[in-house]
Amino acid sequence: MPKDLKFKAALTDWFAGQSKYKNLREVAEGIGIPFNTVRGYFSGKRPSDKNLKILVVATGLELHPEYQPVKPRGSDIKSRIRAGRLLDEVHYELARCLASIPAIQATLSDGVPRGEQSGSRKGQQIQSLMDALQQSLDVVVSDPEALQLIRKYVSGSDAGYLSGLLGALFDDRRLQTWRQMTTYRYGSK
Repeated sequence: MPKDLKFKAALTDWFAGQSKYKNLREVAEGIGIPFNTVRGYFSGKRPSDKNLKILVVATGLELHPEYQPVKPRGSDIKSRIRAGRLLDEVHYELARCLASIPAIQATLSDGVPRGEQSGSRKGQQIQSLMDALQQSLDVVVSDPEALQLIRKYVSGSDAGYLSGLLGALFDDRRLQTWRQMTTYRYGSK
């Protein structure tokens, strides 16, 4: 059965705009539909008529018989807030996925010789990560509340470690000194 992307988008939008449930497991428990079934709906699977009625009551979404969702009416500001929350969640999950790539690559390439192309790709990946970090930090720099949150959740020691490492990458002697002098392990504080 094909995925219903509009239905998926409507459910995702609803979830981002509500504050009753923290995660899909709580949604499933709260509305009385098994977790894996609810998870399927959030990935675009079409519900049975019985579960569709339960979802309509629980979410307030209006659906006509072809399962095409019509979002509940709300102010434009609410839609923007929901979109912002959804974007923040996507940004967070994407950052987590990107952070896991080097460990996976190391595991997969253990003992496999590296070619020139993989080296240039690695450089492009690091530049892309730095670009994304810079763009994220640009937004934070001018917002005092965001700065406080960054200072609360981001380790200053980790930031200093990365700053020193990035600076040392462009001078072999400085990199050698950095390696000899650095005892701090990223993520240890």
